[in-house]
Amino acid sequence: MKKNLLQDIVPSSKKSIRDIAVPVRRSKKETPVVEKPVERENISRPALDYSEPIAREERPASDYRYDFEPPKKSSKKILYTTMVVFILALAFGISALFKSVKITIEPKKQTVQLNSNFTANKNSQSGLAFQIVTVSKDVQKTVASDGQVQVQKKAVGTVVIFNTTALSQKLVAGTRLQTPEGLIFHLNSAVTVPAQKTVSGGKVPGSAEVVVTADTAGDKYNVGLKDFTIPGFKGTTKYSQIYGRSKTTMAGGFSGTQAVISKQVLASTTAELQNNLKTSLASDVTAQIPANFILYPDSMTFSFSPMSQAGTNGNGTVVDEKGTAYGVIFDRGDLARSIAEIYSIVDTTKIDNLDSLNFKYATGTAFNPAGDSATLNFSLTGSAHIVWTFDANKLETQLLGLSKNQAKEVMSGYPAISQVWVETSPFWNQTIPTDPKKVRIDLAKNGLEK
Repeated sequence: MKKNLLQDIVPSSKKSIRDIAVPVRRSKKETPVVEKPVERENISRPALDYSEPIAREERPASDYRYDFEPPKKSSKKILYTTMVVFILALAFGISALFKSVKITIEPKKQTVQLNSNFTANKNSQSGLAFQIVTVSKDVQKTVASDGQVQVQKKAVGTVVIFNTTALSQKLVAGTRLQTPEGLIFHLNSAVTVPAQKTVSGGKVPGSAEVVVTADTAGDKYNVGLKDFTIPGFKGTTKYSQIYGRSKTTMAGGFSGTQAVISKQVLASTTAELQNNLKTSLASDVTAQIPANFILYPDSMTFSFSPMSQAGTNGNGTVVDEKGTAYGVIFDRGDLARSIAEIYSIVDTTKIDNLDSLNFKYATGTAFNPAGDSATLNFSLTGSAHIVWTFDANKLETQLLGLSKNQAKEVMSGYPAISQVWVETSPFWNQTIPTDPKKVRIDLAKNGLEK
């Protein structure tokens, strides 16, 4: 039943505009029609009673139901998952910049008990060679004097004789040399001075080193560096072509009473100075050894000049001693190969404990390091640790950019390699970087890094 929407309205008794008659236009030919007024029925509605509530028709609930879907809230799981993935991707990308690898290699090794004899040749270009390192030094000590003696001592020094002629020149012992001041010195021994030679297009005089002694005792012969002529050649062309020049000063000349020490004090001072010289000279020789050479302490020999009483000062007698050390050195690689050959090892190897082996000159052979000995016979004893070697730079180049498994396969082709460990960083990286700076190769001992 439809609801009467006008039931609450009371019609007004006034006329409406609708009650006004509207004239109808007609054509001029049409006959005018007179309209009769329409009679309207007076409709009146009963008054409403507001004391009681107006009954309203209830519509079934189904007529008011709407289909409504509330908005869904976005899930935070998706946001968190996206953030985690982004962070992991960022960390992965950054860590890729710091990829590196550490390769630890344990080389093949063998220990042998060495007790063998060797022969080396001086400065040889093939086989085992040896060289001599020589160091000299002077020491002095002042000792309290216990007596006086009349002393006549002649000055002594070293001179280099030069020869600018085309022929060698022999000078006998006692040949005179003269300074510009007229002081005469004599050769202590005979010498042959080589002839002049041509080197790189230039003339080089022949030369020989000699020891000379003053003509007479006295301190006036204690002179500095001088030029010398040979009076025996005066009046010939050799007088200007053969001459001498000091290598050291002339020293030791003395004439008069001098304080001295007893033979017993001299002997004890000799032993003390020589022991000090040995220690000092050994240290100086060792300091001159190149890194790839080895010097065995037992190969060193020493020589000392006769003890002399050099003079006096206000505190007593000054004693001077000169010592010279000779050290025999070997190339480490050549010596290691010589040892390996004894055991028929032809691969490239080294001995990592060469310094611990015992050196000894062969008995019954004469060797003079200060002379012209060209052959050295010696023995080495001890446990020698032979280690196989390989070209680490070549191996590194071959490994760049390979996977771990490929790298191990390449290294298996090196007979010098016993075991290998490959550690990559970060942990997920399974390849060796192409940048050599990010590759580190270490040697291991008993499986542990050195």
